[in-house]
Amino acid sequence: MPERGYAVISLKTTGLFPYQRDRVVEVAVVHLDEGGHLSARWQTVINPGSNAGDVATHGVSTAELLRAPTFEQVAPRLVELLRGRVLVTHNAQFVTGFLMREFELIGYAPGRGLEAVCTMHLARNYLPGAGRLLIDCCAAYDIEIEPGPGALVQAEACASLLAAYVHGSPSAAPWINALDRAEQCDWPTIVGSSAAPWVQRDPSMTIDVVPTPSFLARAAVKLPDYTGPEEHLDYLALLDLCLLDRVLSPSQTRELHVLAELSGITAADRGALHHRYFDDLVRVAWSEGTLRVEDSADLIAVARMLDVTPEATAAVLAAPTTPARPPISSIDTVLLEHGDIVVLTGEMARARSDWGRELVARGLSLGTAVTLRTRLLVAADPESVTGKTGKARDYGIPIVSEFGLRSLIGVR
Repeated sequence: MPERGYAVISLKTTGLFPYQRDRVVEVAVVHLDEGGHLSARWQTVINPGSNAGDVATHGVSTAELLRAPTFEQVAPRLVELLRGRVLVTHNAQFVTGFLMREFELIGYAPGRGLEAVCTMHLARNYLPGAGRLLIDCCAAYDIEIEPGPGALVQAEACASLLAAYVHGSPSAAPWINALDRAEQCDWPTIVGSSAAPWVQRDPSMTIDVVPTPSFLARAAVKLPDYTGPEEHLDYLALLDLCLLDRVLSPSQTRELHVLAELSGITAADRGALHHRYFDDLVRVAWSEGTLRVEDSADLIAVARMLDVTPEATAAVLAAPTTPARPPISSIDTVLLEHGDIVVLTGEMARARSDWGRELVARGLSLGTAVTLRTRLLVAADPESVTGKTGKARDYGIPIVSEFGLRSLIGVR
């Protein structure tokens, strides 16, 4: 019987829509045990056949793709890596859509009961306010995403995010039952296929994909979370991916409409989601108090792609839709009350475990991630630029030093 645990999967693809021409060009799998500890990792590039897509999209050179195995050739090993484990990914609808499409193209179908744990969906409960992107959710825990364009980088980051959820959650967490259900899901063995070894990326041939330093790229990690139906969240997450290059082509627009219909999203709901998305972008643009000319140009382009009327566009660009966030409270205005959540970060003079016991003994709660519920962040260096300090500044959460904490709770 396969070992219980989690199989975290990440893909690189030629585009965003698996049911047209887009294909998988790289797959990475990371195994975690039941306790959320990393046990093994795998990665391979995949020859997508006639559609290699734009190299700038996935970063895999044409030479590597041509000598890589096909999905059909890597599928037997991939099935073995997934069998008996909980499938985990970030933005599960996107990833599993491509995965199931590739299996469909080779005539393979997993048994009934397949499900995926989505770390983006879990963030709504465990990281309120953190946003949708993987980099945004990881920042709340100070999880660093290693530089590099490969799928393995994303899979390892997603694995670290799930581990943070597991380590900081009670036994009643939603993935506990998923472990039992995963054992019942049937992954039939693929027979009669010419399996081939998995081929890792050649670092010397990797194409460095440098994101365009646009407002949209910067704003994507600051967009607020969404508390509505999960289907709507999946749609907004796909909009994130579609709009990062400032282009929403007619074919992408059609595919978005198809996705919406398949998810039960009406035309009226889709229009409301487009307006919400645009309004959120405008709020982010105004968060620093001014709106730059180049940011306005990006916003106008997005408004056109989302069918926001020129009148509505002009109205929200004329002035901020919400007042600017108030400055971070000073230590003099912080008053900790019973049950308040305090997060510690950085190497401190006193062991953080000792501080944790001290805070709990005084009726405070010790948090592991910076969320909207966090009352105070205690940082070894309050001026440092980390995921947690960045989140705290975005949310207006006071940041104090270890010395400041001593003053607040009266510890000598």
